Amino acid sequence: MILIGLDGSPSTGVRFTSSKPEWGGRPNRPEDDWEIVPRRGVWIEELEAELARRGLPPLPATGWALDMGRFDEAGSRRDLEQFLDSRETTEGSRDDGPAAP
Repeated sequence: MILIGLDGSPSTGVRFTSSKPEWGGRPNRPEDDWEIVPRRGVWIEELEAELARRGLPPLPATGWALDMGRFDEAGSRRDLEQFLDSRETTEGSRDDGPAAP
């Protein structure tokens, strides 16, 4: 299982989140001006904390930059493929044996 978030999102960002010191609740886009920072969004932080609290390992995670302004779909696809390929390399083959009938 893997987690794919929406990079740039203040909630579901995995590699990047948007932030503004005055925020306290839902951002008012597009009127707000915000900064993109390299860290997890609030929901992702909470999910990881809950997994840790339950003694579960963290999920391998990556993000699509859908919430970071100019979205580059081709570049995001390449990033995702590289992430998945690296998982395949570190875990061996994706083939877990014969498929269930």
